[in-house]
Amino acid sequence: MSARLASTTVSLRSLSFKILAGLRRAARFIWRAAITVVRLLLLAFLTVLVTAWAISTPKDHPYRVLDPDSRDCNMRIGENGNYASPAWNILAAYGNAENEAALKDEAGRWDTRFQCAIQRHEVPVPRADDNNRSNSLGYTLAFLEFKEDGEPFELIKDPHQLFTMNELTDRVSYIERSSWKPITQLEALNAHLRSVEKRAHPDEFGNAVKHSNYVIVFVHGWRHDASIGDGNVTDLRAYAAHVARYLRDRCTAGESEHCGREVTAVYVGWRGARLNETRLHLPFIAMGNTVGALLDGDAAHCSNGVLPSEKPLCWKNWINSWGDSLASGVATLTLFDRKPVSEYIAPHALMALRKIEQVLNKQPGTKAKQRDNPNKMIVIGHSLGGNMLATALKDHLIKAVHNHPGANAYFYPPLGDLVVLINPAAEASKWTDVQRAVWEKVAFFEGEGDLMAGHRFFPAHQSPVVISVTSAYSWPPGGIRPGDCAIAMRQKLSLLGQGVNSPDEICARYKQFLEAKKPGEFIFHDETPNPDERACGALRTPFALDQAVENIDRKKKIGIKSDLATYLAFPLFRGDLRPLGAMIAGVARDLRAACESFSLPENRQDQRALRFWQRVGEFVSDLPFQNTDIESSRTIGHLDPPRSSVNLVDTLRMPARQLGTTHEIRSIRWAPPSQADYKDIPADPSLNCAVSHDWLTRARTAQTNGTQWESAILAPPLDPDPANPRGSGGHPAVEMTHGFRLAGLLPITRANDPFWNMRAYDDVLMSHGGFMFSSFICAI
Repeated sequence: MSARLASTTVSLRSLSFKILAGLRRAARFIWRAAITVVRLLLLAFLTVLVTAWAISTPKDHPYRVLDPDSRDCNMRIGENGNYASPAWNILAAYGNAENEAALKDEAGRWDTRFQCAIQRHEVPVPRADDNNRSNSLGYTLAFLEFKEDGEPFELIKDPHQLFTMNELTDRVSYIERSSWKPITQLEALNAHLRSVEKRAHPDEFGNAVKHSNYVIVFVHGWRHDASIGDGNVTDLRAYAAHVARYLRDRCTAGESEHCGREVTAVYVGWRGARLNETRLHLPFIAMGNTVGALLDGDAAHCSNGVLPSEKPLCWKNWINSWGDSLASGVATLTLFDRKPVSEYIAPHALMALRKIEQVLNKQPGTKAKQRDNPNKMIVIGHSLGGNMLATALKDHLIKAVHNHPGANAYFYPPLGDLVVLINPAAEASKWTDVQRAVWEKVAFFEGEGDLMAGHRFFPAHQSPVVISVTSAYSWPPGGIRPGDCAIAMRQKLSLLGQGVNSPDEICARYKQFLEAKKPGEFIFHDETPNPDERACGALRTPFALDQAVENIDRKKKIGIKSDLATYLAFPLFRGDLRPLGAMIAGVARDLRAACESFSLPENRQDQRALRFWQRVGEFVSDLPFQNTDIESSRTIGHLDPPRSSVNLVDTLRMPARQLGTTHEIRSIRWAPPSQADYKDIPADPSLNCAVSHDWLTRARTAQTNGTQWESAILAPPLDPDPANPRGSGGHPAVEMTHGFRLAGLLPITRANDPFWNMRAYDDVLMSHGGFMFSSFICAI
């Protein structure tokens, strides 16, 4: 007995030693793994830190401060307001690329001349000769740059020499202040704007046509600055050329008020790009052009990734994408310090824009007085530039709403004629605080008299004064629920008649229905080769949602994307991981493909992948200590009002939280992800901008109290042109909606509200920086 006990004791002791040894080995493994992970994280951190230091852009460094009167710029203004030198047309020959023009035309000293604070550009008509040279498009490009503390930059004498104090004193030594020569970029810009109003030209009858200013201010955002070759500067030149084209076409069509308008594009620059990402990208471009091209061989056998293709991606483009991904990853960390800088500069930039307002005589007055002022000013802010404008204007807007008397009194623009925020990287609270101020004044649920007073708080002819446009991530804003699909499926099956029993019979009947349908009666098209499978695939889609689903699927196939920078990166920056978790959970299914996303895949491997990614997404979403204040963690354009839990998409209810997005904007016709070439802007017929006088008032008139107005549904023209009654009754270049389509939501604002927070389809506003569709420019 004692021997057996001793043997058992030895066995237990041996087992315990083995367990302890195993635990020690496991602990050592975990410890070594943890040390390895920490080392890798430290290495990655140090790599990013060193890289950021090595490619950091210079602080408080101006790029466009060369004096317009200098020898290289030669922009002297005569007494009659005319410039002594002709406009530049060099960029039309080089695809609007400054770096390429400077590199290939060294004799023109363009690397220096592009540093001018005021630049006059011209886009010749294609195949133009001396006889039609006057039809070319002309515009002026001006720069306003700010240091990180908000201070402006002085003009310089030449790229390597500043003005001496004596020379600066001589520039302001005249008795008449109007004779002073500019010292800063702002003063040079204002001198240009004043000179425009001195100019005139004779019309076809010999009458003098006085000139006026059409000013487009663009405040750039994150990862941009005013450096030569910056993409936003390139975009603004194309934007200005579009506007010059539209004004010229309006003048030619007989709208004489546009005949003397000169376009001036003002680029507000600041250090939004703290890293020179090009220096990171260039080695990968060189590797792609050499090694990648060698591996590709015949480039016809691979895809460049621009448009969808069954061909594999070319090695050249794949290697180039590595550099872009690396640059984007490193630059993402700079959002933490660039956003506070944009907010610090905000009041300084606002004061400069107020000065431009003063020069243009844009002080508030009656609506008629504003219309009579021939000078126009539109202010656009993109990304952190939108945050800059939202920060600068929020308190002013809240105060203006509180002081607004209502009773059909017009609400005047807070800056210029219109402020547009494009994909603003700003907290939603900078918009919802203004909405709350309006809500305090406008009744939605009180008695009928109070409700009508709410409809009249702003007048029927009220124009928008601040518009935010964001490329939305999901459609519709409230999502699609199984109940929507079930009801829509029942409605669709009712079209097939009674007595349908088997799935095969359903598909056969539905196929017959598709073949016999009237044009436009059914829109969805599945690309499945088998016609029977195509019929069944279409059957799974709700009838009422067919068009929306088709649009989304078609756009996704060609690679057009929403603005993930403000949908995903901004919440991460603010400590909210829930959008990331939702996106991870949707990896194995299409969050925007309506009802098909509610059924599990038939393949078990796909089912396991779906469950895995859903669990990962749920884990990320449930991590503790997140920022759960959605008004501070979500951006202006990604905070949607919540859909009611008791209604379908075709049943409209007022949401319980009346804050967030308010309108939708989409293209009239599906548009590919491309934009017009710079040299083609003067004459390309596809860029025509439709005439639609008073379309907004007419859209509101077509609905009761204007609620849920649609730009596609207009009342007859208020004052039709007798010579062309149909020409004045057209629709805008894009479709705009008060509220949302197929969302089960009533609009959270009154129809006349001057603050529009628009969810944009990605055929109007593509990704974070794709705001150059011609239809979008025309609409603005």
